[in-house]
Amino acid sequence: MESLFNKKYLPVIITGIVCAALGTALGWNLSRGGVKSTDIKLNFGSNSLEVNLDQDEIDAETFLGRIFEQGFSKSGAMDWLKLKQKIFHFKDPDIVKEFKTLPPDDPVSEQLYKLSASKTGPWAYQVDTVRISIPEKKYQPRKGFVNVCENGKYRGRMLQLYNLDQSIAIDLTASGKYACPTGLKFPDIQLNAKDAKKLLGDDNFSKYEEAIVLILQ
Repeated sequence: MESLFNKKYLPVIITGIVCAALGTALGWNLSRGGVKSTDIKLNFGSNSLEVNLDQDEIDAETFLGRIFEQGFSKSGAMDWLKLKQKIFHFKDPDIVKEFKTLPPDDPVSEQLYKLSASKTGPWAYQVDTVRISIPEKKYQPRKGFVNVCENGKYRGRMLQLYNLDQSIAIDLTASGKYACPTGLKFPDIQLNAKDAKKLLGDDNFSKYEEAIVLILQ
């Protein structure tokens, strides 16, 4: 992939990044020849982008604006910036690997820590309404623990479970698991009978009941 950018994208994007200098040179040549506009063709793999530059509009903002207004050329530019300059879009998952290289006293590390401590942004609490049930006694988790789907988001997490009016809450650890084949309905969480009675005041309810779950960590 990198060789592809070296051969096809690299000259194009470098041209875009240094387009202020290019604009100056082109503007000088155009003014000498009395030409009012020129077309520049940029190749992005099998796609191409033509940029028409008037003599009075050869500047960095115009040139880069044209590159980033088309999906294929924007993608090529973003990939080159990531591969060659370590410049990432903030929603690019690959940026997480770069965060691992930051020292604790880096300003970015400090801001990420503040977000984590305040439980905002990516660290905001997740609250869901879920279906709960009590499995047969031989499959019941211990008191204070719950069973969850083995491939679900609650697996291995610390949870806080509320009744629907949020008047009662219990802390639970999702240590148990069960298979949840695609296309079949399963409860989101299976409780010990004693925890279910504490939460809902009853341990003899129908197949499913609803509760509110908060992921603590």
